[in-house]
Amino acid sequence: MKRSLITGTLILLASLTFAQQKVQYQICDHDFRPLYMRHDLPPDAIYTDTTASAAVRTKDVLSRLSFDEKLRLTGGWNYKAFPGIPRLGLRPIRFSDASQGIRYSEYAKKRMKYFCILPTKSTAFPSELALAATWNKKLAYEYARSIGEEARAWGVSVLLGPGLNMYRNSEGGRNYEYMGEDPFLTSSMAVQYVEGLQGTGTLATLKHFIGNEQEFARHVADVKIVKRALREIYLPPFLAAINKGGTLSVMTGNNLVNGYPGAADKPLLKGVLRKEFGFDGIIMSDWANSTFWPKKQDLILGSGLSLLMYNNKTFADYIRHEIKLHPAIKDSVERKLDTMVFHNLYAFFKAGFYDSPYKDPALLSQIESHKKVALKTAEEAITLLKNDNNILPIDPDKVNKIVVLGTDEALTAYAGTGSGRVEGYDHVDYLTGLKNVYGNKIIHQKNMSDEEIGSADVVLYFIYKKTGEGYDVPFDMPDVNKKIAHYAKLNKNLVVIYSGGNGFSMPWLSKTKGLIFAYLLGQESGTALANVISGKVNPSGKLPFTIEKTFKDSPAFGYNKMKDGKYYWEGHGGSDRKYKKMFGDIELSYNEGIYIGYRWYDKKNIQPQFPFGFGLSYTTFKISDIKVSSKSIEKNKPVTISFKIKNTGKVAGAEVAQLYIHKIEPVIDRPVKELKGFKKVFLQPGKSKTVSIPVHLKDFAFWSIKENDWKVNSGEYLIEVGTSSQDILQKIKINNL
Repeated sequence: MKRSLITGTLILLASLTFAQQKVQYQICDHDFRPLYMRHDLPPDAIYTDTTASAAVRTKDVLSRLSFDEKLRLTGGWNYKAFPGIPRLGLRPIRFSDASQGIRYSEYAKKRMKYFCILPTKSTAFPSELALAATWNKKLAYEYARSIGEEARAWGVSVLLGPGLNMYRNSEGGRNYEYMGEDPFLTSSMAVQYVEGLQGTGTLATLKHFIGNEQEFARHVADVKIVKRALREIYLPPFLAAINKGGTLSVMTGNNLVNGYPGAADKPLLKGVLRKEFGFDGIIMSDWANSTFWPKKQDLILGSGLSLLMYNNKTFADYIRHEIKLHPAIKDSVERKLDTMVFHNLYAFFKAGFYDSPYKDPALLSQIESHKKVALKTAEEAITLLKNDNNILPIDPDKVNKIVVLGTDEALTAYAGTGSGRVEGYDHVDYLTGLKNVYGNKIIHQKNMSDEEIGSADVVLYFIYKKTGEGYDVPFDMPDVNKKIAHYAKLNKNLVVIYSGGNGFSMPWLSKTKGLIFAYLLGQESGTALANVISGKVNPSGKLPFTIEKTFKDSPAFGYNKMKDGKYYWEGHGGSDRKYKKMFGDIELSYNEGIYIGYRWYDKKNIQPQFPFGFGLSYTTFKISDIKVSSKSIEKNKPVTISFKIKNTGKVAGAEVAQLYIHKIEPVIDRPVKELKGFKKVFLQPGKSKTVSIPVHLKDFAFWSIKENDWKVNSGEYLIEVGTSSQDILQKIKINNL
């Protein structure tokens, strides 16, 4: 990992006396000094030698630990940290939520005792789903790098993100924390996120491994996923972020998968992550740890899990009880504990945490500059779904009265709830952002009359669906539907702006002039939206998921309907224990297999409300002249697909060219098309650019159940390039062999 960011701190520390250094690092009775500042360590300690490998240093520490210390190092400390070993000079390691910034506010108010190092200011970036909507890999890197700088500034070493679960279910409560429905898009953005974050010296944690696509009964539900779907849809983002991004930390889901608790899933943790992927880093549990399956503690040892969060009390009590009953097993248990602890300490030595200052205060000066990254992400995420008669943009000089409608929640929405929520600072909400551009032309007041609404040049109606950890959300919004129908009768120039992380029904769509999907845009939400609505910024966001017309069209429909005929939504400790008692084993079967998102709608020939990859612009683009560097592809030699994109409109803008692969005459069941490349291109009016996207042999592969491996069928394939999964503009054939 890069350490240039801590240089200023090292110089400062060198000028301090030993006593001053110790005082500076003595926090809540714990010593946070790096190893090089300790003068009381064993003289033969190899683990203090920075020239030794992380593995060698870790093994040296293991040889010096007692049984109880090893057991302690399989669990968390102070809710959001890894424990230290003071006598060996190993300091505690701080963790923090979340994927869209450093979360601290709620815990600062309720759980002050858990924070030895308390941040007081961090940027609330747009949600991860919004980041995915930018389809901008470079921006994903900058976004995560900014979060990493804030983590380093405040002494946070491990960020509990990014979230890499799939948008399979439009009612999923945590969809806003993930990157959409497609494994290729998620993988591409995740690699950039991990590289950006870890380039600052902050460790990324991939979560939730695996099958956490819904919150309903999330601690007790057994998610059934067939092997091919695991390999083609759900595993690829984790594999890419490990192999290409280089992360050293993974968090399991609270749910079970195919009968195994997430935090003791030996086939997936040890079999896939450890053995197949060669992952030597931390595999930690989610914060419910093993309390929902106390009688299965025997599954943890040897499962591949290494760290139980937020503590390991249930597991530790089980270990001590078993050894008391069977003293002869202590040696074999200790060897398994050695393996668990090795993975934890190895990751921290590899990351350099024990060798560097726990924080870099010089980076506090960078936090203000992160507003620009947050703003740019929000602007590029905003997705224009409808724009009849070019109702947008609204020129401030050509309008006299804009009526703004919506609840206070809708006008101030910027983040979901739970671990993904970041407090932020200097918030600009939607109403403030609009007033900053349009001044007193913006009319917003309680109980606005029909006459007032009808007399406006444009009506902007803000709607919001609460979303977050611990609950799912219904697809339909009946109260909103009634209000939109009413407002549309009063004023023909109605534009709807939606904030949230989920698709929703739109029976009123034909009655509105405009529709904007605004996701959850963070603390700069108001400025970003006003810039797009006024035309200062041309929208370029593209949906990273499909919006169906009705949830009955979704493969996930009925997932939360229990045997009593009722639908249930919650997924927290109390509710899940209640559900378990009411219904016994709860199975959530992913019966669609590999057919989630656009793959499902293509296969079933169901027309969605808006397709994956869709998004309008204030300008127009043309894609033409598709070419291929070779008509056949070889194992170690990619083929390049090139084509021309031209901005045929009158304003500057960006288009996302999307490359899909279709197997002609497949011999096994294959999706109609699969995303295998994309590129976002910014162009001035009238300008064009030739775009090149490589495709590799692996892009044509499917997971063969028979051979238990990836396989490529010979024959013809169709390369399709377009602006969404349904708007295909250019095609060319290629042979895979």
